[in-house]
Amino acid sequence: MATGRIIQIGLLSGILALTGCIPAGRPAVPGPPPSSLALPAGYRLVWSDEFDQGAAPDVRNWSYDSHRNRQGWYNGEEQYYARHRARNVRIEDGRLLVEAHAERLDRSDYPDWGGQAYSSGRLITRGHQSWTQGYFEVRARMPCVRGAWPALWLLPVQETGRWQGGEIDIAEHVGAEPGIIHHSIQTAARNFRTGDHPTAQSMVSDACTQFHRYQLHWTRDWIRIGVDDRAAMVVSPMDLGIAFDRPMYLILNLAIGGQWGGIKGVDAAAMPARLEIDYVRIYQEDRL
Repeated sequence: MATGRIIQIGLLSGILALTGCIPAGRPAVPGPPPSSLALPAGYRLVWSDEFDQGAAPDVRNWSYDSHRNRQGWYNGEEQYYARHRARNVRIEDGRLLVEAHAERLDRSDYPDWGGQAYSSGRLITRGHQSWTQGYFEVRARMPCVRGAWPALWLLPVQETGRWQGGEIDIAEHVGAEPGIIHHSIQTAARNFRTGDHPTAQSMVSDACTQFHRYQLHWTRDWIRIGVDDRAAMVVSPMDLGIAFDRPMYLILNLAIGGQWGGIKGVDAAAMPARLEIDYVRIYQEDRL
């Protein structure tokens, strides 16, 4: 979610290994990963949330992240992230709804309100669950309101500096460009600011009307990201300069506006914008 602008799809990291052109002194990368991104054999479910209980997210699984509300959020984003507010985050009909509204709040009711013109929600598993490697699947339906910027992504639990432990963006969607799902990896050396980070796109024409499975397969040797069992990005951590071996936590959020999400403005009249999550499922190899 650190991305602040659209970057053209570049050559996938790991191509050196696939062509045999591995720089001297570096260990050989295992053979190419499977072309399918379907759940691999030998993996078992280690954590999930089906959102089929209660009216609000399970506090044993999720926390609300609102730490930048008063100062304003990164990337010039324009939302206030509410905590325990059903208007913005709730469970209905077996789905998690993260909903953004055009509204100005009252600081007497919301002391950390920073003057934002929009409210929304941001959920994290930090403090509850984290994972090192695994197969991640989030079944979701995206909003297509201009200015909406939903994201499904991972950050390290312990971070010593910006992107020192990396960032994995499973899926981002800019409402002004319906159906283009962005996948990316950020590191301290390669990120949206340097403009050379690994990034790819999946074309999902009905992303805003149908549910799709947004997937990540993260192993020691490969990071593969895509949609509905089709990999759009294949990256070798070896080529990124960091091991991607730190525990990471999951983030589900719906930003509004910002340097990328608001590149064509925000259509406040089309609000509310809604990110719908059917389930989150995380699998790991039996040996882990």
